[in-house]
Amino acid sequence: MGYFKERLYQQYVILFIFYFMAMAALSSLITVYMRGLGKTGSEISFILILSNIIALIIQGMIGYSNEKWGTRKTVTIYVLVSSVISCGLFFFTDNWLFGIVYGLANAITLGLGPLFDVLAANSPYRFGQIRLWGTVGYAGGQQIAGIIYDFLSPKSIFVLYLVLYLLSIVFLYLLPQPAEPAASPQPASGKKDEAAGGNTIKNIFQNKLFITYLLLAFIIFGTNMINTSYLPLLLTDTGAPVAIVSTTLTVALFAEVIAMGLSHRFMDHFTNKQLLLGVLFLSGTEYLINFLSHDFLVLSIATVLTKFFASGTFIMLNIKMVSTLLNRKLIATGTAVVAMLSRNVGTIFFQLMAGPIIDNIGLNYLYLVLFLFTIIAFVIALLFKVPAQPKERLFS
Repeated sequence: MGYFKERLYQQYVILFIFYFMAMAALSSLITVYMRGLGKTGSEISFILILSNIIALIIQGMIGYSNEKWGTRKTVTIYVLVSSVISCGLFFFTDNWLFGIVYGLANAITLGLGPLFDVLAANSPYRFGQIRLWGTVGYAGGQQIAGIIYDFLSPKSIFVLYLVLYLLSIVFLYLLPQPAEPAASPQPASGKKDEAAGGNTIKNIFQNKLFITYLLLAFIIFGTNMINTSYLPLLLTDTGAPVAIVSTTLTVALFAEVIAMGLSHRFMDHFTNKQLLLGVLFLSGTEYLINFLSHDFLVLSIATVLTKFFASGTFIMLNIKMVSTLLNRKLIATGTAVVAMLSRNVGTIFFQLMAGPIIDNIGLNYLYLVLFLFTIIAFVIALLFKVPAQPKERLFS
């Protein structure tokens, strides 16, 4: 842990903690907040669907902006715009107005997330050494949000979000300006190799293995995002106070911290398929328990032991998979494509089912649907002929 004393490492730590704390303050309790406004399951689902439709558009805009302006300028502009827009959260309760305002703020906050993952991957440190502090920040933001929600006011979570969000820009500028890659002549053989791999977005959609991975990521991201949205409601429906639910989710998040911190010990040692099957097994186990149980303690234990270790591992596995399946020059673009088509469209798909299921047969039955889709993904993963490892070791 000698690197922890390095000033540059400390700057990365502060940036990731504050940005992901802001993300948690905005979104971790949003379904509980909307339930407190008296909204039904279908209305909550509608607002979250609207948020993800907006995210589809925003994700593409962020990717284009990043290529044109670079990470620092892109993050600054989008954070400032999002901060102004999110002030509407204090005033609007109408489904459309609240949905558009929350959708824009959340879409930008989540949409900038892949840029932070690339920032961590391109740092002088291992990916897990940086990215784990994002998880620590998210856990802290979630815990603080739960406390101030109960003891101050529900709207105070938006104040917390704005303060942390704007501070993250300050900490971004403490990092050295990312160096632009210099154009250098390549030997003829190198050019030939790259041409064979393909450097355009067209090559991404001609890659059959990558298309299969998009389908798997569609199910994994979609079910996980729905779980993240509705798990606080599932836990509060047992009668537990919001502050206790936040504490439970915060404790569970440290499983993700462990996954990030130990990434160098297992991410490069297990194959892509082994990691993929492990993530699906843990996720399926949690969804099945959430369907069968109504006990807060049982649900809490299942969450602590499964959810965040699975999601933390999949955050890293996503980068590893894209690096395995695509030409190096397409990794950033490929990650954005996964975020747009798998995470956002997948979330919309499952949200369309969530509202009617919750209103008509109950929240627990939503988890039965998530479990069945995870079984389908498990079968696809068993048949998936993905290469065992990328060409470069990413985590050790």
